[in-house]
Formats: sequence, C-alpha cells, structure tokens
Amino acid sequence: MTQTQQPRVQTPLAEKSSLIEHAFPVAKLSAESYKERKAGSGQRLTGIGKWWGRKPLVLVRASILGALLPATDDPQKDNEVFERLMGMDEDGLFERRPRKTLVRAQFAALSPEEQLKQAVLAEAYEGPSDAESWKMINDHLGTNASSLQEIVEQLGVMRFGEKPRVGDVFSGGGSIPFEAARLGCDTYASDLNPVAALLTWSNQALLCATPEDRARIDAAQKWVYEEVDRQITEWGIEHDEQGRRADAYLWCNEVLDPETGYRVPLTATWVVSVKDRVVAELVPDDANKRYDIRIVTGASDAQMTKAKQGTVVNQHLVPPPTKDNPQPHATQMSRLRDRHNSGQGLRSWESKDLIPRTEDFYQERLYCVRWTNEKGKRSYESAVTADLSREAKALSLLEERWTTWQESGFVPSRPIEAGPRASRVFAAREWRYWSNMFTPRQLLTNGLFAQAIAQSEEPKRLLSLLGKIADRNSRLARWDPSRDLAIQTFSSQSLAPLYNFAIRGWSTLQDTAVPTSSLFSASLDVHLKDARSTMTPRTIWITDPPYADAIDYEEISEFFLSWYEKRIPALFPNWYADTRRALAVKGKGISFNESMIEVYSNLAHLMPDNGVQIVMFTHQDAEVWADLAMTMWASGLKVSAAWTVATETTDGINGGSNYVQGTVLLVLRKRGEVETLFEDDIRSKMRQEVSKQLKDMQLLEGAGLRWSDADLQLATYAAALRVITSHDIDGIDPRSELLKVRAKGEKSPVHLLIDQASQVASRELIPRGVEPSIWRDLGPHERFYLKGLETEQRGEHRSGVYQELSKGYAASNWRDLLGDDRANNVRLMTATEMGSRSVNTGPLAGTLLRHLLMAVQITAREGSPEKGIAWLQSDAPNFAMQQTKAIKLLEHLGKQALPHWKADAEAARVLRGALMNLGV
Repeated sequence: MTQTQQPRVQTPLAEKSSLIEHAFPVAKLSAESYKERKAGSGQRLTGIGKWWGRKPLVLVRASILGALLPATDDPQKDNEVFERLMGMDEDGLFERRPRKTLVRAQFAALSPEEQLKQAVLAEAYEGPSDAESWKMINDHLGTNASSLQEIVEQLGVMRFGEKPRVGDVFSGGGSIPFEAARLGCDTYASDLNPVAALLTWSNQALLCATPEDRARIDAAQKWVYEEVDRQITEWGIEHDEQGRRADAYLWCNEVLDPETGYRVPLTATWVVSVKDRVVAELVPDDANKRYDIRIVTGASDAQMTKAKQGTVVNQHLVPPPTKDNPQPHATQMSRLRDRHNSGQGLRSWESKDLIPRTEDFYQERLYCVRWTNEKGKRSYESAVTADLSREAKALSLLEERWTTWQESGFVPSRPIEAGPRASRVFAAREWRYWSNMFTPRQLLTNGLFAQAIAQSEEPKRLLSLLGKIADRNSRLARWDPSRDLAIQTFSSQSLAPLYNFAIRGWSTLQDTAVPTSSLFSASLDVHLKDARSTMTPRTIWITDPPYADAIDYEEISEFFLSWYEKRIPALFPNWYADTRRALAVKGKGISFNESMIEVYSNLAHLMPDNGVQIVMFTHQDAEVWADLAMTMWASGLKVSAAWTVATETTDGINGGSNYVQGTVLLVLRKRGEVETLFEDDIRSKMRQEVSKQLKDMQLLEGAGLRWSDADLQLATYAAALRVITSHDIDGIDPRSELLKVRAKGEKSPVHLLIDQASQVASRELIPRGVEPSIWRDLGPHERFYLKGLETEQRGEHRSGVYQELSKGYAASNWRDLLGDDRANNVRLMTATEMGSRSVNTGPLAGTLLRHLLMAVQITAREGSPEKGIAWLQSDAPNFAMQQTKAIKLLEHLGKQALPHWKADAEAARVLRGALMNLGV
C-alpha cells in the first residue's frame, strides 16, 4: 500500500481487544512450529549462524498478526481470516505444497497431518495469492489489502494511527525483528551480546538484500572461497603426489598406559564409515610400544561389530591386547591423568601452544585421511609419513603468521573466561585460550578465511561466515560415521573436549557458505546495548527474555567472539567487542527479578496506552512463568491472555530425552488505574473469571478451534493472572514479593492464588464419562491419571501437555506414572505395566484407583476375575463402601481403546461384570 492509500473503512481499533487476547489456534501453531524446528538447517535463519533457542518464525508471525487483528463478535470468521493469512487452513496448505502434482480433490482427501507434511514451511508463505481470499479477508476487516505487508500496515493505522512499530530488546538470534520487518513493521532490535546483534543485523543484510547487493555479496563470497583455495593449493598442504585432495582428517588423542607401557589411541568407536563399511584396526607395534592404525574398507560384519568397541568405555581406558599383555585391565582415565603428573593435574596451555608439548598427558595423532580424486571418488586411508609432513608444513606456515594474524584479529588471542562450561574445558584439557580449541591446520585454514573476508568487497556482510567456519572446524567437531561428516562444535552447547575429532578440508567447508536472498523487508534498526537503556518508543514489544534459562549465552558466544573481537569494532564503529557478562540479565533470584522489573517498566513506558506486549519464554518448572507474570505486574503491566505453543523438539538445547517444552506467550497491556481489593474478593473474582474462561473456550470450539486440556489449564492460569494483575491486592506489593528471600518450597501469596485457580480448573476439567460426584472425591494423581488416559485417547503425546496437566492437578510425581517418557511419545502405564509395584508407596498409593488397576492386572494375568475380586475385598480399604464407585471407574477403564490397553480394557470389563453380579 502506498503512503497515500488508506483502509477502505476507517474502523477504529484503538479500544478493541486483539484476536490473540481471545483465541489462538495453538494446536495448529504447535504443529507448524514443530515442523519448522524439525527442518534443522532448512530453517531460514539457521544458515546465517548458530544461536540457541531461536523462536520459530511462524510463531513470531502469528503473534504479530494476532496482536493486530481485532476480536469481533464473529469468532469463527476471526479464526478463518487468521488461518488464511497464516496459510494454515486447507487453502493455504494447498498453496504451500512444493510441487503442483496433487490436484485439489486429491489434496482435500488427505488428513490434516498429511496435508501439513506435504507443505513447505510456513516461514516461506507470502500470504494468499488469490483474489477470492483477499475479498473474504477485506470484507471481514474493512480493509483493502492484497498482501501481508499491506494488511499489517492498514491494521496498524486502524489500531495505532500509524504503521506498526515493533521492538525486541532481547533479539538473540533475531527471529522476532527479522519476521517483524518482513511483515512490513518499522522494527527496532537490540541485544547486550555483540554476537547476537551481529546475527540480527546479518539476517537482514544477507536475506533481505537488494538484487544488486545480493549479486555483490555472492561475488565477494565466491572470491573468498577461491582465494583460500588458491593459497591452500599453492602451499600443497591438502594435495598428495597423485593429485588427490583431502577433505577430512580424523584425529585422536593418545595416552601412555603405565601398565603396558604402550601409547594407546583414544576413541569411543573405531567405525569410520557405516555406509562404506570402513573401520580402523589397532595393530600392536611391540618394538615401539605403540599401535599402528590400519584403515580397512569393505569390513566384514565381525570387523564392524568389533570396531564399535573403542579404547575408552565409560571414561575407562581399555587397551587392546598385546603379546605381552593379552588381557589388559581397564583403568579410570582420571586416575591415569593424576598418575601422569603426580596428582598435580594437567598443564595449563598458553596462547602460543598450538600442539601438545611432549610432556603433556594427552598427545594427538592423525590416523585417517579421506581423499577425493579428480572424478570425485572418495577413499579412506591410513595416515602415512607424507601426511604427517603436510601437517608439519601447516604448523610451520601458521607459526610464520601467528603474531601478525593475532594482531589483525584473523586468529583468536583472547583467554577463556571462567564459567560453567569453561570449567569443564579446564578440567578436561586445561585449554586456557580460545586458540587452544583449534589445531594448526584449522587455525591456518580459518585464518585464511578471516583474512580473505577482511580483504573482500563485503567484509561486513560476510563476517558471520567466519563464525560458521569456526563452528565447523575446531577440535570440538566430532566425526559422525553414520553421515560421513564432521559435526559442528555446537551440535550441543557443552564445549566438551573430545577424545577423537575431525578436521575439514577446504572442499567440505564450502557448505558453510552463508545464504543470500532478496526477500522484502521494512526498516530494521539494530543496536548493541543493555535492554534497560532503550529509549525508542514502540507500539508493540515482543521479547524472548533469558528467563530461568540454562543457556549461558554470554559464555558460549565468546567462542564466536574470539574470531570477531577485532573485526567488529572496525566494521561497526559504535559497537563493543565483549559480552558484558556483568550486565547480562539471566538466571533466577533477586538480582534477576530486579533487572527484569527495570527492563519491563522501561518498555511499558515506551509504548502507548493501547500498546501491546508479548513475552515469549520456554519454561522448565511450574512456577517460573508465574514469577514472570508477577514481574510484569510490578512493571505496570497486566496480563490479558496466555497461551502455550509447543516449539522445541527432542533435539533441544540440552539434548535430553524429555526436552519438548511449550513456549508460553504472555499478552500484556498497561495496567492504568486499578481498584484495590482484598484477597477474598480476588479469589471470588478469580473463580468467576476461570469459570467464564472455560465456558468461552468451549464456545470457541464450536467455531472450529480445538483445545487440549493443557490449553484449557493454562487458559485458567491466564484468567487468574488477568484478575490478579488488573487490581491492586491489599497487603501485597509485587515488587517486594519478587525480591523477598524465601525458604525452600515457600510460595508467594500470588503463587498460592494461582494454585487456587488451578484447583478451580481441575474440578471443572472432568474426563468424559466420569461422574462429577466421583471426580470430587479423587486425589491429585488419580485425577491426573484418568485425565491423562483421555488425553492419550486423543492422540496427544507431547511431554509439555502432560506437564501442564500435572500442574493443574497438583500431581507432583506424575512422571512415576509414565510408561514411556520420550518427549513426543509420552503415555501412561497400563495396569499390567504397573504390576504390583507402588501399590502402597507410589503416587497412587492406597487409592481406590490403584487397587482397581492392581485387580485389573491380576484379572488379565489369570484370565478370570475371581482373584482380582479377592484382592479388592482383602486389600482395598473399605471396599464394601466403595463398590459402586469401583464399578463406575472400571467402566471408564474398560472403554480405553488404545492398542496397548486392549488386554487390560477387556479385563476391566470382565471385572466390572463380576462385581455387578456380586451385588452391592
């Protein structure tokens, strides 16, 4: 839309609630977010550089549109318009299919899950392409748009009197500002961390370049690779006498085994390539007290199996047998380290240390080189003398340039500062400088790239390329034999030194090239500053704060900063080149809460009275998000809605088996003038609001929205928070409560109020088929179990959903009831799987439901109900008084239609029938 164009109908939205405050299709957004996350390197921003916990672009887009779209008196049409703009309805999914192979009828016949599977990522969707869709959208909204950018601008004018101005003061990897600018918003971004600021800036500079700039960037990047290739080829450090070129070098550590006197190579596996059946075999060299490492291609099944066993097992050295020692003993690695240096620990490395010294406990050894000939055929071969000579030449070339390159910032010079991850590096290897994490060949190659980037025509826009190369070419890059690939340093965030690692040659570093494109983007203003010092007004603030976060951003990002530190000040004159650890807003506790209040008080001041804030955070414990809500209250903000969207996959930040978590979206407005109420009044209003919230959401189900119980549970928290944060409560000062030192397990008054709201919800969220009179008498874990079974029946297996249910029912030991705890495969134990365990000590101990489950498994095992009834009559307390209740609960258990419940459901039906025949 041009500056002179105006919306067709000037409907004022300034006082109207936004769509996100009333409805948000979290199920579809969760599926879209999960799809985006699982795309890995296929995500738009991951190609620019590594960052941790980036929020999905689809979630950012949904949040902005949800904040701008009005909530009208036609919720079904509101939802249709929103999903059409997002491309999440059937029409949008059909447009998003990558190939024009399926006709509409064929596509419509697919299930919603299959339709989504066929579609490209929502981040690539540019909005509806047909006039009919835009007519439906414009008729409902009173607009005259024909693109996402036009609808965003028109809605902004209608709501704020101007194009939306969006801000993010914790920009991190840049998802929020990137997508906001892509939607046409005037966008402000800042971060305290220079690595984060560089990524946020680079996202825009590389992916939203003009066609002319893009051509220049691509040409410069091509020149950089060619220049590095020219120099490496001229030096002859990657080519052999046959003209072949090495593209991967496999190294391992080596230690002296005092028991045998042999130097033993260390690795957890000797499998080199699964696909090509390549293994390394250790052959004792008795004369030199060492092992030759022979590379075998086309290994037999027996050789492949043997190679899976390395020389390090559970942190114990397990040397291969020799003639003099056919059955060597396993020795703990830590004992060997202590014995090597008489208990004094490892030697601390200095900046000038490029390779281990001869007296060091850990030595390094090249054992395999992968060669590629002119026809592209690859072969794995043992390292020979000529290979070692090329390594020595690489070291000599690096030493010649070392001082000059460090002064120019082409190789790292800064020490590693202390921190949780640094302490592991110190303990494992005593590397004290970032340069110690790279071999001479890696420093030489990476340094050539740094030098070429600096000399190119685009040194600023190609700086992030250097970080990608360092990430993929360090001593912490492991070799993956299943993919025949050196895996990047930050495949996890541990910074853990490896016993064996891989070095990339020039040709396998080509996949680190940064992508470029000419996507549309409005203005994006990026600043490097403390969130508390922001002075730029915005109509919408969207932030993803480092709340209760396990990620030490400032520490692990220093890996990248060690390569940027002298380039950033030269290219960005107003930026600094350290992570400002002391100023970082992170963690938990009083100082953190105080900083958060300062940040969000400032942001509240920097938005209009009808402005909106959306706070995203990925939560881990039940009280974290309630603390955050109290922070917002103390900052002059009130909660108008809260939603949970599943955004993390099983490949999450810490790589845990149960890592899936939901991102909580808190929608906030300015508090303005509020009424002071007593706690009893708050409780009464809270109960009414919770009940109304559940009823409203049930009505919305009729408008095509589907809610999980976790959604409903969280919505009740939001209802409670709306009441709490929209009033002052007599005797409660949120700032004082947040900054108060509490005993372990002690809850604030606000937490107690939220718990009471949860109890209201749990009484109303009754599984279908369970009578309210029975439900009222059940304990927390009984309610969780029965509700969990219903959740399973609907095909819901995300860990975050069950976690939310556990909070609602106060079922603190819910994990003890799981039959499978894998992140996206969560399910409850069946009666048979429970067996006789935990009848008197587990979370269901002593309850009627637990005794019934025991009787069911006895019935299933015996094939008849007699012994099950005998168990109930002898072991279930007061069973005669509870027989009617037992029959009704067995009826519910007997209706379980899940495959793994088949035998137990049948046993429950048989047992119920037998009890009915006994009479009451």
